Amino acid sequence: MNNARLVPILVPLSALLALAGCGKQPVHQTTPRTINDFSRLNATVIHSLQTPASYQELQDILQFATKNNLKISLAGSRHSQGGQAFYPGAIVISLRKLNKVLALDAQQKLITVQTGATWKEIQEFLQPHGLAVKIMQFANLFTVGGSLSVNCNGIDPHCGPFIESVRSLKILCADDKIRTASRTEHPELFSAAIGGYGLMGIIVEATLEVVEDSFYKRENLLLSLPEYVKLLKTVGQDPQIGFHFAFVTFSLTGTQLFSKVAAFNFKKVDTAKWRRKHPRKRHLFQESFVDIHRISVGLWAQHKFYKALHWVPEGLRHGEVISRNNIMRPPASHLYVELPKSTNLLQEYFIPVDNLMSFVTAVEYITQKLNHNLMHMAFRFIPKNTESLLSYTSTDVAGVVLFFNQPLTPEGNEQTQRWTRYLIDTAIKLGGRHYFPIQLHATKEQVRQAYPQIDKFFRLKRKYDPKEMFANCFYAQYGVR
Repeated sequence: MNNARLVPILVPLSALLALAGCGKQPVHQTTPRTINDFSRLNATVIHSLQTPASYQELQDILQFATKNNLKISLAGSRHSQGGQAFYPGAIVISLRKLNKVLALDAQQKLITVQTGATWKEIQEFLQPHGLAVKIMQFANLFTVGGSLSVNCNGIDPHCGPFIESVRSLKILCADDKIRTASRTEHPELFSAAIGGYGLMGIIVEATLEVVEDSFYKRENLLLSLPEYVKLLKTVGQDPQIGFHFAFVTFSLTGTQLFSKVAAFNFKKVDTAKWRRKHPRKRHLFQESFVDIHRISVGLWAQHKFYKALHWVPEGLRHGEVISRNNIMRPPASHLYVELPKSTNLLQEYFIPVDNLMSFVTAVEYITQKLNHNLMHMAFRFIPKNTESLLSYTSTDVAGVVLFFNQPLTPEGNEQTQRWTRYLIDTAIKLGGRHYFPIQLHATKEQVRQAYPQIDKFFRLKRKYDPKEMFANCFYAQYGVR
């Protein structure tokens, strides 16, 4: 490793902890507070929300929790929608103050970060070095820790889930010890912690692979669903396609809900040429007119005409040349709008590509039958990867992302539960799975059918955390004995 390229030199944890021991502050009992997540459907009274600024403070919180028999939950941006980031009466820990870039090896294309960092912060650090994130969600609002906990996926069809780009982790476990986990050191902890929803311990650092901030030219296609499935089978094999995603378009007339598929490929171009002739192309996009766009999201939830045409702005960008960093930072803040009587929610399903048409037919059927307010359905291609113990890609799959509106009422929640359970059953029958960071509508039987390794995961969780200190609503529903 070329130390001249380290930005800055990584300080050993033992030294950091020794330095932090001076003048450490105790964790005090605070007035209980109510916390919620992106869904606004899971208001929960917790003990306190703690934001440690050092590893020593983090360990102090664990010791306080042990002494007082309290649970600990871990929160990133709290965009999971079923209480995965908290638990009744628990100390909820946010790592947002532990957000430093600890090292960059530009030659080996490796970055070590504290897991409270957001992808936006990491992109801003990498951009001057001509580098970009390899795998992340299709938005940069989330923390690295949150992305690790859900083992996120992105829109590069050559990359599987996030675990593929992770070289190693540092995890503060329930016994107050910090362990390094990788494919060769504590490998079972590595595979369980990534996609483990904070139940194995607190991931404080991660070393990640990064890539060149390359340039791509956008190609837009409007296809029938059968034509799109044929395309989807090829995108992971085409070395020229750097990114791919697609939207279903909604019908304005007739009895069908869905019409065509708008597909978007991003094909590689000569990066050196574009950097030289168009240096501003590498400048990072910044969001603008967020409040105006939030108004449009309200219209999107209410009007059929708007649903049918919401994809058009994307379609107008055919031929655009764009950098990898900018593809991976689309405007997204406007999607998180607090409507007075309803909430907008996300779900994702992972369906073998050959069975995508059957799943789309099922979505159309149950959505029309229940008159459910589906606003958007998007597709991506995710290659097979089984490294995570709770892997959702036992084969190549189409990631099917659903964005829908639900009333903030018991009736609205009950309808979403019926809709969701039908789709989970359908996904299982088609050899697919649902994604865990959604409302906890799945039955225990559905969870075990979709994720046959989950009991092994829970046993491993209790091995590393025998007193079950780390807890959340997901574990309470599916894992507690």
